[in-house]
Amino acid sequence: MEIKIIHIRPYEKAIFPGIAFEVEITHTKYKEMIIGVDGWLETDDRKIISTINEDLLEGSSLISELGARGSSFDSWFKEEIYKTTVVAPLDKKALNYIEERRMKDKKGDVKLFLNLTAKVLENRASVSHLHEVNPKNIGLEPVRVPLSSGRVEEAEIIVYAHDPGFSPARTNRWVLSGYGSPIFLAARKYLLRTEKTIPSSDWISDFAPKLELGEYFVVEIPKGKLIKDAWDYVEKAEECFRRWDTKGLYANCREIGSLLDGVIKKKFGKDSFIYRERWGRTYGRFENFASLDLHLEDIKKSQQYIREDIKIRKADAEHILIVTKTLIKFAEELSQES
Repeated sequence: MEIKIIHIRPYEKAIFPGIAFEVEITHTKYKEMIIGVDGWLETDDRKIISTINEDLLEGSSLISELGARGSSFDSWFKEEIYKTTVVAPLDKKALNYIEERRMKDKKGDVKLFLNLTAKVLENRASVSHLHEVNPKNIGLEPVRVPLSSGRVEEAEIIVYAHDPGFSPARTNRWVLSGYGSPIFLAARKYLLRTEKTIPSSDWISDFAPKLELGEYFVVEIPKGKLIKDAWDYVEKAEECFRRWDTKGLYANCREIGSLLDGVIKKKFGKDSFIYRERWGRTYGRFENFASLDLHLEDIKKSQQYIREDIKIRKADAEHILIVTKTLIKFAEELSQES
């Protein structure tokens, strides 16, 4: 028995946010009957963030049947797919945790583990190959049986003989056994586990708005190769962001600014219009913001603001990363001008 995720999407049929998984579970037709699926959802660090249940609104109306083995109908016992949709409701705490884990991923992807318990009825019935035979055909004396009407008729006797294509002439002779015991059915639970990665782009554009995570402002910045050292610093800054090392993040961004300033000054000269006005005004604003983390302790000592407000938040860190990347791109384009 195996599970496969066919599609994953935000769940929009309830007032609470959630994720719906359209899944397929393989099982053996007539031998196994899936009567229900539930489970739990985990993050990539194996923390449980939600329970899972089937969406009854999208449930299949297919009728499942169980059958005994040991007859010409054994060819019917083939692999079949049980299709269902399971839903994982997510509260605010779970969504926040997913976001925290996503920020620690280099690509910003969401990695989830789907754990499902399939409740299954397993059929253990087998058909006994009992045939009606005329006694004379096997060298026995005829058997005469008196009937209630007073007549006497020759009867056939029951014998056992295995026949791969067995199908009795009379439907009331499907004699069953439970594989050598009186147990015909077994109730089982199968634990099925699979992993699903939601790319950062899909999470931001398709999931986040519908999961009430707000809207994301996405900027695509082609990574240039003209100022390689600057992009190397970006990788270090992003690593600091994932570890929530804000001082390291801001320090790397300041190093990038200083590096770019030197490149543009060397290219055009400190008295040029490009360096003083076009670059200088942009870099001046960047340098001022990029030094915020450096001056936090001095700002606290001034007692000008509420102390609890004086700290770097996620919005600040994201902003400095975006602005730093656009600054590199701007510097690369300026450096190509004659």
